[in-house]
Amino acid sequence: MLKKIGNGLNKIINAQTGRIKLVKHYKNGLVDGEIIYYWDNGQIRLKGQYKEMCRVGTWTNYDSNGDIILKENYDNNEIQADKNMQLI
Repeated sequence: MLKKIGNGLNKIINAQTGRIKLVKHYKNGLVDGEIIYYWDNGQIRLKGQYKEMCRVGTWTNYDSNGDIILKENYDNNEIQADKNMQLI
C-alpha cells in the first residue's frame, strides 16, 4: 500500500546505487512543482514542472552525460505544436 503524500518534497532513492532517482513536489496530495528524474550515474535525465498533476512549461530531456537532447513545451498536460519542440 502506498502512503498518501499531502504537501512537500518527495525523494525516491535507487536501492541498488543509493543515489536519488526522482525528486517531486506535492501540494494537496497532487504532484505540483518541479520534478526531476535522474540517471543511475546521478546526471539529470528529465526535468519539468507540474501544476496539479498536469505537465506545464518546458520539459527538458538529457542524455546520461548531462547534455540536452530534447525540449518540449506543455500547456495543461498537452504538448504544444512541433514548432515549440527542440531536438538538440
